[in-house]
Amino acid sequence: MLGRPAARLAPLLLAAASAGCASPPPPLVPDHAWIVVATSAPERASLERAGFLIAPTVNRHDGQGTASITVEFDNAFLELTWPDPSVPVSPALKAGAEKFRLKSRWRETGYSPLGIVFARTPETPAVMPFPTWRIVADWMEPGTSIEMLTPKETPRAVSLSISSHVEPTRKTNEALARDPATRTMLLHPNGTRRLTRLRVMAPTAEALPPAASFVAAPGLMEFDVGGEWLLEVTLDEGAQGRAVDFRPELPLAIRY
Repeated sequence: MLGRPAARLAPLLLAAASAGCASPPPPLVPDHAWIVVATSAPERASLERAGFLIAPTVNRHDGQGTASITVEFDNAFLELTWPDPSVPVSPALKAGAEKFRLKSRWRETGYSPLGIVFARTPETPAVMPFPTWRIVADWMEPGTSIEMLTPKETPRAVSLSISSHVEPTRKTNEALARDPATRTMLLHPNGTRRLTRLRVMAPTAEALPPAASFVAAPGLMEFDVGGEWLLEVTLDEGAQGRAVDFRPELPLAIRY
């Protein structure tokens, strides 16, 4: 059994209007999830032992001072990110770089090591019903930015944001799957293909920003309050009936 007993944070789930009715289209959909880890991500070994392929490219986030590796799926990816002293930090992002250093030591600092990045949908409002702020960094595509949904005033809370990518990961990875030179990174030995659900467990209700109630959607994205930070990922609707708990190496559990 994955996870630990938790008190369900009822207000953070968007219910259907009535029993038997279809859920309304979500205003945002998960694009990818990240976990801040130790330098060079030695934690990758536990994912590889579980039958997940690591994409061959190490991503450098110039201006942000971080690097990352990814596990790619047909419609999303899981990212292990770390503060990297070889990656430059721009003056405007010094505070953000320091935040990633604190996140990498989350067991000591109390900062959340987790981030959920969303993609827009036709239902995404032009202006969110809560304050947001934007980040621009050298590594991003020209003319794009990350729209942060977690307030600056709550740096220890889970990071919620809207992707800077021009194309959502789903479209990008569909192209990867069609190319014989790149499709192999999507063919995990354990047979997993698609991300179908995410659940974040936070140690306290205060560790969840107000935006959590907006992005939560039944069967797609949930937030709970429990004893420790934990990201639960469901792949392929759990079709194989298998589960892996990566603790204590990672605050991560995967069902597939």
